[in-house]
This record gives sequence, structure tokens and C-alpha cells, in this order.
Amino acid sequence: MKKSLLIFLIVMITSTLVFISCTEPSPSTSPSPTPSPSPEPVEPIVFKLGLDLPPQLAPSLAPVWWAEEVTKATEGRVQVEVYPASSLATQEAALESVRSGICDMYLLSVSSHRKNFPISEIVGMPGAGFPDETVEANTAHMNTFFELLDKYPAAAAEFDEFGPMFFYVIYSESYIMSKNKEVRVPADLDGMKVGSNGIRLEFVEGLGSAPVTDIPPLAYEKLQTGVTEATFAAISAVHDFQLFEVTDYAFDYPFGGGGMPLVVNKDTWNKISPQDQQIMMDLAPEAALVAHTELAKQNAAAWQEIDDFGMRVTATAEEAALWEDELSLLWEDYIARNEADGVTEAREIFDWWKGEADKAWGK
Repeated sequence: MKKSLLIFLIVMITSTLVFISCTEPSPSTSPSPTPSPSPEPVEPIVFKLGLDLPPQLAPSLAPVWWAEEVTKATEGRVQVEVYPASSLATQEAALESVRSGICDMYLLSVSSHRKNFPISEIVGMPGAGFPDETVEANTAHMNTFFELLDKYPAAAAEFDEFGPMFFYVIYSESYIMSKNKEVRVPADLDGMKVGSNGIRLEFVEGLGSAPVTDIPPLAYEKLQTGVTEATFAAISAVHDFQLFEVTDYAFDYPFGGGGMPLVVNKDTWNKISPQDQQIMMDLAPEAALVAHTELAKQNAAAWQEIDDFGMRVTATAEEAALWEDELSLLWEDYIARNEADGVTEAREIFDWWKGEADKAWGK
């Protein structure tokens, strides 16, 4: 009896163990779950930014610095590629290049496109420009341009086809550099071959000069070869392009500076997130400061070189009054043309701008 019970218990224990073994889940043979794919890297939005100036010149320093900072601050989501020295498009083709997308941005010379910007042309108006030998004056010029757009909708409307206007740098006031003959009064330009562009070209033609289309990078050769006998040049360009080597006199009377806004292709701008757009706009004033600081240094250096060579010719009060009489004809023409185009506040715009410039000269 005991033996039978023992055998029964052994059989029961063995069966239980076998049952448990059979009912334990076997290792899964199904494939491991596929890990979620890594998100595709975001394709950066690339801006092609065109310049007509070499990268080392003061106005170019702003977009070059800004391009690098935008790429860093957006962590590469927006990349700005700079094409200096007309390597992508010339200044003459700037507007069409931005409209067509050849360039996404261009540092525009308003003076070179004055007929497209008949109100904003005032930023380069001879006799109504800002001083440019201090950072403060350069900043005042920039701020006054933005105030012009805010204050007068007709001026802002000139840039409606582009993205927002938030980036602006200046080029130096222009002065007359001449060889062989000293220029002091308007009559001195009569019969001379004078290089310039934009409104200054029309101005000298009205004084009996033979106008020659000219820009600072080409001025040296034209003066050297006799194509021109004088030229209007931004004073920093006298330093940049060594114009004092081929001229004898620098007439210290300002004939208008250069306003350079950055025009932006609207379609490309709208591809950018609002956050990255704000980053780009927030960096613009600091970029302008980079250029305006260097511009002030270069202007001071240029005048020092001119003084070292004994080239400076300073207008007397009477001589300055003669120039203002001639320049006032340009001012009245500016007002009349814009009034004819329906800008009823054209005189107010001119008086306001010149008043701001005069205040800057007085400081």
C-alpha cells in the first residue's frame, strides 16, 4: 500500500512538472519591432545675396558679417551666400535679378536706380546728405531712412514688390576730385570732363561739363588716361582706390552720399519661418554698425591722406552759397517731379529730410 502511494506521488509530481514545462511560453520567434526612422534633415533655405562692391569695402562688411551670423543663429536653417564684386549680378541688373530670383537679395544703390525710387532718391541728394565721419552720424542717416518709410507711405510703397525693408547701410558723401585744375565754384566745372553717375551726372551737365559715366572702381584708370579730368567720389573710395595718386585737388564740399538698402525677393522671404525671419531682422542693426564703424575710420583715413598730400580745398562761405544756389535747382526739380506723380507731400518730405541732415551736420 505504501509502495503504491509512493509510486502515485512520483507520477503526479512528474506530470505536473511536464505540464508546467509545456505551458511556459517559448521564446518569441517574431522579428524585433523596426525602430522609427530618424526624421529627415531639414533642407536649409539658401539666400543668394549680391553685391557690386568688393567684400573688403566698408558697405560690404555689413552683409558679409550678417550672412555668417544668420547661418549661425538659425543653426543652418537659413544660409546666406554672398556674391561680391558683381560676381552674380551687376548693380545695373540688381532689380531684375531680385525680381527673377537670380539673386534672393541685393545691396541696392538707390542713386543708381533713382528713377525706380523717385521719393527714396532723396537719400543721395546732393546738398541734402548726412555727415559720415562718425558712427553716430552714419546711424542717424540710417535711422532717418527707416523713419522716412514709416512717416510717408508713398516712400514705403516704392519697395512693396520686395520683402520687408529692414537692412540699410550708407556709403560716404561724394566730393569732387580733380587733376591739374582746382575746383572751387560751379563755373570751374565748365568744359571739364567730369565722371559721376545718377543725379550728379545730370547736375554737372547743367553746369556745362562733359559728363562721363563713372564709378569709383573705374575712376582711377579714367583719370589716369584722361577720359575724365575730375570725378565725384565717395571720400572713402579715395582711400580704397588710391585716387589721390591720379588727382591733385579734393574739394571739401559734400555732394550727396549713398543709401544702400537690402532688397529681398518676397517669395524667398516667405519660405522662412517667422522665428527665423525675426532673427534675420534683429541682426541687421548690428551688421550696419559693423559697416558704419569701419566707414567712419576709412573716411578719417582718406581725409588724413588728402591733407598729407596738401590736396584739400575748402570752400569759403561765399563759394558754398554759389553751390547751394545751383543745388537748389535739383531740390526744386525733385519736389516738382514727385508732385507731378501725385506725391502731394513732396515738399514736406524734402524739407523734413534736409532738416534732419542739417541737424546732423550741426552736431
